[in-house]
Amino acid sequence: MVDYLRTTLHSFANNYQAVMWRLRECSLNDEQLGLALGVSGNAIRNRRAKPDLWKLSDVERLAAHFSLPVTACVQLNQALHELPLRLRSLPADERRKTERLLLIKTIQLESYNKSDWPVRYLLRMHQALAETNR
Repeated sequence: MVDYLRTTLHSFANNYQAVMWRLRECSLNDEQLGLALGVSGNAIRNRRAKPDLWKLSDVERLAAHFSLPVTACVQLNQALHELPLRLRSLPADERRKTERLLLIKTIQLESYNKSDWPVRYLLRMHQALAETNR
């Protein structure tokens, strides 16, 4: 479970970097890009200024807009939605150990699965898993 999440987060992080590079090179202004993505130009402006504000669904829409693969976003979203059930099936001590490893609690996982995942938490999980893999 953790190995699959590690791999999926790694793929997402690479995809996110490619999307952010394309965003920097994009000739569209904030209003035009907002229209293309279905969000306000102000939201684009804020997220460009503070990349931590991007959400998983934003990255997927940006990837599609820039004709980049969306597979990493889709697979990560699926893995994240399966994760709370898998964690709840573990013995309590093992679940807590995994939560500490991921730097997030099961209840937070469920909450972000219902709303949308902030990229900062995904990158934080990726970093934590990458450090434990060394």
